[in-house]
This record gives sequence, structure tokens and C-alpha cells, in this order.
Amino acid sequence: MKLSDLGEKKIIKKLAGYLDIGDDTAYIKFKDTYLILTTDMIYQDTHILPHMSWEQIGALVVSVNLSDIASMGAEPIAFLLAYGSPDTDYENFKSLIHGVKTQCDKYHTKYAGGDTNKTEKITLAGFMLGESEKPVLRSGAKIGDLIAVTGTLGSASIGTKILLNTPASNKPPDNPAYNKALQPQPRMKEGLILKEYVNSMTDISDGLATSLTDLTEERGFGAEIILDKLPLDADAITLAQENRLNHIEHALYGEGDYELLFTLSEEKLDDVLAALPITVIGSIKANQKITFIDSQKNKHKIKKCGYEHFKT
Repeated sequence: MKLSDLGEKKIIKKLAGYLDIGDDTAYIKFKDTYLILTTDMIYQDTHILPHMSWEQIGALVVSVNLSDIASMGAEPIAFLLAYGSPDTDYENFKSLIHGVKTQCDKYHTKYAGGDTNKTEKITLAGFMLGESEKPVLRSGAKIGDLIAVTGTLGSASIGTKILLNTPASNKPPDNPAYNKALQPQPRMKEGLILKEYVNSMTDISDGLATSLTDLTEERGFGAEIILDKLPLDADAITLAQENRLNHIEHALYGEGDYELLFTLSEEKLDDVLAALPITVIGSIKANQKITFIDSQKNKHKIKKCGYEHFKT
């Protein structure tokens, strides 16, 4: 049996039999707080669009790690980067490192160094250290909780789909779909606010459907999503229609948005809305099904798809 026969999710489940894993990050009790630790890798063939500048690549490896920290409601402390690439111009390397440093500075994170190596393709492994007095776990959802998200869904996936079919020499115009694909930003401020109110939280980097499974499966719960409630960006919808793409499919199953998905009790909703612009898209159910309701009130089972390493 090979890793590709399992896919990333089943690999993690098997490892969870003897390792304490399963959340967006690890968390370790340390004196009167918790250390939050995460590592995330980006690889040339699966994460890096040909349209990305070297500086954007550097920012990306920071953002994907910060997004995990945000999903735990934690403060970032320090970042390490293990860098690998073929032989390249020093100016390219310098631009990438500048992108790392600039993104770390933007989110008040110490860029503390790392390692370099020669590899066949660009391979970047980031490690982020954070801190939280009370980490927000995926497993805290309760039956009856509202399900909500930050930002909009599907934009990054739409942008990525179009860019993959666009020559790298063509500079994409200003559009939220292209911006989220090329320069994703972690929801750090939102995570720190939401930790005071939510019962569970994860990021949506691998797609809404996959992330809903992460929040519900361990507890044996289900979810009901109202399709008309999904927050969509108008410019991204127009772009999808112009390119004959289904924007709803991208909102449900597309990856790369790095928004936060969370659950909270209805009693806490007004407090959160007073602090943040969020969108309620559904609720946690006692059954084990994840379904969505269309505009005609018909129920449909959400497919188990989204980005998954070794499988996708």
C-alpha cells in the first residue's frame, strides 16, 4: 500500500493512533500558557503559480503557516524557513527572503533564520511558533452551533484555475480572485478576536467541504449549509462567468482562500458581529451527514473533495 492509496487525511488518521495530532497545529502546555507549533511546506509543482514573483513566493510560505496559527486563536512569535531550490540567481533568492521578512514584519513575527539546501525544484518548509492561553481546537463544535466564515469563498480557487491556463508572461489584472491566489493573507486579527467567542475553528486552505469534515467528523456530527448564504465576491463571480466556471463549485470545493471556518452558539453571534464582519452559512447537526440546501430548498450531500496531498 502506497501513500497515494490513502491520501493525506487517512495518513493522519493512522498516525493519530499513536501520536497526539489532528488540529491545525500542535499545542504544548508551557508554564501558564500554551506553545503553538506548526510546520507547513510549499512545493513548486503544487503551490507556486508561474505568475508569482520570488517575493510573493516568500510571503506565501509565511502566510500558510500564519493561517494555522490564526485558526488556533494564537499570537505568532517566531518563524524559521528551510529553503531548497535549484541553483538560481542570488537576486531571486534575495527577493524571496525579502518577501519572507516583509510578511513576518507585517504580522509582528520574528524571522529567526533557518536552513538552505539544493533541491531539484523550489521546496520551502516553514516552521512557526506561537502562543495562546487557550487554543481553539477543531473538536469543540456542539450540536446546534452556527457555522460561520470570515471573508469570501471561492475567489482564490477561481483565480488559480484561470491563471493555470494563462501564459506566465501575462500580468493578471487587479481582481480579488487573482489577488487571493497570488498574495493570500492570513486572518490573524480575526483569529485573535474569534477565540473569545467560538467553540471550534480551522482554516479553509484546502476547501470548505474538506474543512467542514475536519470540524465534524471526529465528533460524529454533521452540518447543514445554506447555499445562498455563501459569501461570494462579485468581481470573482463575474470573472468565473466570463471563463465558464461554476463559482458555487469553487466556493464549496476550491482551495487557497485561507479564511477561517468556525462554530459558535447563537447567543454569541451579536457579540461577534459587533467586532467582525462574518457570514453565518449553516449549523451543526446531530447526524453524520454534511449537506447543503439550494435555493429551491432541496438538500444535497456535499462531496468529499478538496485539495489533499498524495491523493489530489
